[in-house]
Amino acid sequence: MGVASRAAQGLIAVALAGLLGVTAWHWRLAWEDSGRFAFVLFGVPLACGVLALLAETVGRTAVASGVVGALAVMSLAWSLVTGLGIGLAFLLPSLLLLGAAAASWGDRRRHASSGQQRLTGSRRP
Repeated sequence: MGVASRAAQGLIAVALAGLLGVTAWHWRLAWEDSGRFAFVLFGVPLACGVLALLAETVGRTAVASGVVGALAVMSLAWSLVTGLGIGLAFLLPSLLLLGAAAASWGDRRRHASSGQQRLTGSRRP
């Protein structure tokens, strides 16, 4: 069994806070300009953030790191697709999600190698 990465959870929480701030700041203008599409505009990166936090919290294997990474790439792609409008505001949270995927992978790998050392009794420098 793996352990969830506190660093990754923190980065995802900061990304979600940033996304909520961007949504609160730009919602009225986006609603007036795009109508119901505003739900999609803000919903895609917010869903990526929430699902990444859920995957990191619940997932106990290395698959969770891959899920967080895939969601980060999806959020980054959405940021670039909507980049001529408000999408650049989604860029920093997307990059934070990528950082969270890297932190998650590193923490899970470190935890797995320390568990293997305990099982085999070997130590690596």
